[in-house]
Amino acid sequence: MDVNSYHRMVKSKQYTGFSLEKRKTVVFYGFISPWILGFIGLLIIPMFFAIYISLTNFNGFNLQSASIIGLSNYAEALQNPDSWKAMRLTLIYAVISIPFGLLLSLGLAMILNMKIKARGIFRTIFYLPTLVPGVATALVFGTIFNTNSGFLNLLLSFFKQSGVTINWLNDYGIYCAAVMAIWGCGTLMVIFLAGLQGIPEELQEAAVIDGANKWQTFWNVTWPLLSPITYFQFIMSIIGAFQMYVQVGILSQAGGGRFWEPYQSMYVFPSYALSQMMTYQRFGYGAALIWILFIVILLVTLIVQKTSKYWVYYAVDQERGTKE
Repeated sequence: MDVNSYHRMVKSKQYTGFSLEKRKTVVFYGFISPWILGFIGLLIIPMFFAIYISLTNFNGFNLQSASIIGLSNYAEALQNPDSWKAMRLTLIYAVISIPFGLLLSLGLAMILNMKIKARGIFRTIFYLPTLVPGVATALVFGTIFNTNSGFLNLLLSFFKQSGVTINWLNDYGIYCAAVMAIWGCGTLMVIFLAGLQGIPEELQEAAVIDGANKWQTFWNVTWPLLSPITYFQFIMSIIGAFQMYVQVGILSQAGGGRFWEPYQSMYVFPSYALSQMMTYQRFGYGAALIWILFIVILLVTLIVQKTSKYWVYYAVDQERGTKE
């Protein structure tokens, strides 16, 4: 077959009984089939299985004999004081860690966006905490907040005459976890820094020429252009805060507690759900708790999404696709 004949065959989309478009389709689905199989096997099937067992009295071993009990697990979760206490602690953690983490990361990004000496070194220093694995970070903070040999109590002992020590993890565990989350705000800082560098300097210079001070320039120029990035960071922080449980488990272990049953001061909702499954073998009830948490995250995210039109500025209209 010469070159001309080959090109005529391709143009006519005839090759071994299949058109060229069909061959492209087969190759495309062949390449993405591992991802599709993983998506179905590791996400879709477990998700529907979790919905099913949340409606049963499944205890981890009686799958064949488990009986469907309807919405009893959900009703119990809504009536159980422990679940409300766990949700309250989760909300406290989110209310503290999210706004303070966003404010600190934005402040650091604005400082590191200035033309200062060795700012590259400072950027690296402030980003380094995010490279430390979460388990290692929790172990370090567990050592700092330890009652008997913790660095924080040792530091406070220099300013106190008495030998009274504070049981940080047992009494103020959720606040310790929030401080640990705020400390690792380097990723948020880098994203804010990228957003600040994308703001044209001409706009800020024009505001200064018009007589605007630094606060007015930030509020009327920098913040509107940075609000879409803040919106994204806010949504991701909400999802991460409500799903947090590894950190409190490690902090409890560092203080002498158990991973699945952290101290009552940081008994967040995911820890409560996993404790019901792993400690008490109440997998049906634990699955119901997880789905309740999913619904709460979804509702909070939708509320933020609906209110974003009042505080998020887009250069292009999101509904019409036209420039404002």
